[in-house]
Amino acid sequence: MRRYLIAILWTVLAANIWLLLIHMIINVDAGSLPLSSPEAMLTCALLVAAPALIFLPLGSRIQAPLYEVEAILGWGTLGFVAVFLRPSEQLTYGQFLALLLPLTVALAAVTTAIAYAFVCRLRADDPRPRCALQARRIGYLAALALVALGVLKALALLTPFNGALVVTIAVLAELFVASGRRPLSQGA
Repeated sequence: MRRYLIAILWTVLAANIWLLLIHMIINVDAGSLPLSSPEAMLTCALLVAAPALIFLPLGSRIQAPLYEVEAILGWGTLGFVAVFLRPSEQLTYGQFLALLLPLTVALAAVTTAIAYAFVCRLRADDPRPRCALQARRIGYLAALALVALGVLKALALLTPFNGALVVTIAVLAELFVASGRRPLSQGA
């Protein structure tokens, strides 16, 4: 009973923090204020607290090293970039990287959690650390594939062939690593 009460309170707290963050972004428009203003500072704190309330319980379940920190910083940085950085008409390389790097880490946090659920279900006899390692690898490959597909779409270069090629590369990379084989050396 106590476990359910804690879970309910945690869920209510997380929902309220997310609602307050959305209010600060949309209604207060904290992104247009200087970073030294109290509203902007509160929004920055909420950009860290909101993902923390989601990923701390997930991280304790997954038991992957530094998963929680990676997810919180990835989502917090992505939120900061989305709220506070005002890009020019055409993105510069720095602005492009400032968006893509946290986006990749944030997507990897979500896809790692999804992959963990599937991997542990499929490999019920394996110990958890191995499941967490494989889930993290699959999560990053999926995130990289999603970001690559998004970049191709943004550049108007996404075709069914290119999309299938990106997904095939990600699947083949996972199969190669999962097989445990080493690449053949050039001199051998």
